[in-house]
Amino acid sequence: MENKQQTSYKEVKIGGTLYRVTSVFTGEKDLAKTLEQLAIRKVMAEKNTL
Repeated sequence: MENKQQTSYKEVKIGGTLYRVTSVFTGEKDLAKTLEQLAIRKVMAEKNTL
């Protein structure tokens, strides 16, 4: 089965600056592994702000 890349974006204006957040879906991922990686990144980011 061929996966098609899908891109979406949202623009948000904060002050005088326009920011564009882009999301790219390139196919299937292992949800458990992805959630674990996100949790680790969050913990490391919180640790670095303390």
